[in-house]
Amino acid sequence: MNDASKDDLRRWVAAREAAAKRERMIARDSIPTPAEAFARALALAALASKLHGWPPRESDADVREDLAGYARWDRLRARWPVG
Repeated sequence: MNDASKDDLRRWVAAREAAAKRERMIARDSIPTPAEAFARALALAALASKLHGWPPRESDADVREDLAGYARWDRLRARWPVG
């Protein structure tokens, strides 16, 4: 690696570190209060309800996972009957 590419790399690392520091400062300054966070969550739920209805539809992946879990539970129950 020549000196120019070493200097380029050092400048790039310094720029990334400075950007990360700015991002941390911005994130720290923009933390909502608990009341604001709760209000935002309620607003998001209201928007989802308005756009898609309430309660939200289950995803196909969630349904498949639930059915797989029920099938596993049935196999376990069959292996160790109660009573």
